[in-house]
Amino acid sequence: MAAESLPADVVRAQLARILASEIFSRSDRLTAFLTYIVEQTLAGHGAALKEHVLAMEVYGKGADFGAAVDPIVRVDARRLRDKLREYYASAPHDPLVISVPKGSYVPTFETNGHAVATAIDAIGAAAPSQSRGWSVRAGIVAVGIGASLALAIGWRSVASKPLPLRILTVTSFPGAEGMPSLSPDGNFVVFTWRGIDPKEPADVWVKAVDGDEIRRLTNTPQLHEAMPAWSPDGRQIAYYRVQGSQNAGVFLVSPLGGPERKIADQGGAPAWTPDGQSLVMTGATADEQSIFLQVLQTGARRRLTQAPPGFSDGFPKVSPDGKTVAFTREKSPQSTLFVVPIMGGEPTRLTEWGEEIGRFDWTPDGREILYPQLDTSGMRVFRIAATAGQTPVPVVGLPIGVNMLSVSRPRTGLTYRVALGYGQPDIGLRLIDLESAIEARVFATVTPFCDSTRIDMPGRFSRDGRQLAFESDRNGDAQIWVAGRDGSELRSVTAPKTAFVNVGSWSPDGRFVAVEGIAGGNSDIYVVRTDGGPPRRLTTGPAVDNDPEWSRDGAWIYYASSASGRSEIWKIPAAGGTPARLTTHGGFEPRESPDGRTIYYVDARNSNGLTTAATLKQVPSAGGAETVVFSGLPPGSWDMTDRGVVFVTGNAGVRSTTPDIEDALDLFSFADRRVYRLGVLPFPMARYGVRRLLTVSGDGRWALAAHIDRWDRDILVADNFR
Repeated sequence: MAAESLPADVVRAQLARILASEIFSRSDRLTAFLTYIVEQTLAGHGAALKEHVLAMEVYGKGADFGAAVDPIVRVDARRLRDKLREYYASAPHDPLVISVPKGSYVPTFETNGHAVATAIDAIGAAAPSQSRGWSVRAGIVAVGIGASLALAIGWRSVASKPLPLRILTVTSFPGAEGMPSLSPDGNFVVFTWRGIDPKEPADVWVKAVDGDEIRRLTNTPQLHEAMPAWSPDGRQIAYYRVQGSQNAGVFLVSPLGGPERKIADQGGAPAWTPDGQSLVMTGATADEQSIFLQVLQTGARRRLTQAPPGFSDGFPKVSPDGKTVAFTREKSPQSTLFVVPIMGGEPTRLTEWGEEIGRFDWTPDGREILYPQLDTSGMRVFRIAATAGQTPVPVVGLPIGVNMLSVSRPRTGLTYRVALGYGQPDIGLRLIDLESAIEARVFATVTPFCDSTRIDMPGRFSRDGRQLAFESDRNGDAQIWVAGRDGSELRSVTAPKTAFVNVGSWSPDGRFVAVEGIAGGNSDIYVVRTDGGPPRRLTTGPAVDNDPEWSRDGAWIYYASSASGRSEIWKIPAAGGTPARLTTHGGFEPRESPDGRTIYYVDARNSNGLTTAATLKQVPSAGGAETVVFSGLPPGSWDMTDRGVVFVTGNAGVRSTTPDIEDALDLFSFADRRVYRLGVLPFPMARYGVRRLLTVSGDGRWALAAHIDRWDRDILVADNFR
């Protein structure tokens, strides 16, 4: 049968048989070489299979590739011809022969003449001698027809059986590798890697999926790179950088290494348009994070989304046809998927509000979106049609614990590859005796508190310091838990799937805790009983209400709210009633002073561990002038005591200019308004994964801090994915 008349699925089935053989299973590079030239020929692009093209597309070489200096393509083409001859010597009866003629990189597809000749001999031997000539001629016709039918029918049957899904381990280095992005052909993955110390910054690396080749693209000890993304032509990688607590811009670099090019002064999570001419990325404004599109040639920047105050739009990804941008909208811990036309318009919500969603991607045909989302078993990958009103379906065969993924273009048949950032974080709590700092000023008494292997987050001490409320997903969903300071009488006080988070302070009598409740992407202030029972809702409306603080006399609950259009400090009667605003210049995390006359708060929200330095401010609890106390306090990492404000110091961001400074606790004293060192922590604070890192008892004796017990992540690739 002539090559031009062979069905594509017949050729792909033969290719699959060759690649599954022991001869080719040992050679990743030749597998990639053969797959690429076969698929390009079937797609009608055989004429473009030149040495320079193969060098860039198969081996990731740059546009400056010189065949005279690097003969890798010619060498591997010769090896490929030898391997194909070796394969067919071991499989002489395969009905289709794939070969690569010498002097060309375009494969040919032919029916197997050896198999036909064998059948002819068998027919001739069985025929009477007087009719041998006729029988042989008839046999040739019969065998030719039979071979064609067998090829078209038998191989279609083989081709209809999908190749089995394979999970390939690409990296298993110590520490955390993450944020993978596959090259368009699926042969390489770019990712970030930080060392075993969670305070280490991450650099950008490239590694072959099917081989050991690895290349480091950035080496910036004082800087942190994140969210690399491969360009559609495979020649550039975009990523963004963080310096200390500041976004340092978006950059491009070749996958071969070399100088980088800055293309934006500010932005995050860059993703390419299919034509490679623009990037979509996140951009922060005063009180939210939205999505922007930037044209590379001109630098022109256009806003695509407008996140509500207190919300963040993230992980933008452009559809394969370039017409639609998908993104997440988050008010931690709830997230959902949206799509918006790239030319502008109103976003459309695809999923219900639920737990955290990780970095996602479109399927190659643009019909579906694959996305990881937290459920009771951990981060699970789902797929959903990219139109409103559809139901997501869990993806079978992928492991639990995937927080980010990336999709390649189609490969063999209808399959493609999916890169997976895989691992299960373990963030624990440490109870610290603040009076145990000895001669070296290091806290000596530090014990695990109600430890689990999931994510536990500091909440608040009861007024007498004997009990603690905290947040944990140890049962699958984030819930509010209560225990004695010694870990006794541990119990959950909220029901599963109730989405109560962000533990506020206790009522003076210790019977209730004020918390943040989230539903439909909206958050309000609730009161829950510490012995269980139905919650009571205090605030209503579309605003983002969080960080509740119960007054010491039990009459009021202070909280942060976006009801005015930005986050400000408000108060509401604890029994319910009309809210009143206290600040007009922004505010988060209110805390009442010991005498009840003053509310302390910060002017920035906690975005990622200790990477933000805020200003501590104060306002009279009855209302009045807002004044500055001091600057340099990290949101989510401070609390109020009878003596003053206790807060975390040390690394202000990821590997600041003083990388050897250990995390410590300081006290801002109300008595003389000076800062004193309480002690050095014998462990590093968590840098990411939690919204609050520290709480302190009112008497200043005890602190509860978040610590990363384990955060190993690896890169996996799902091969033959459909």
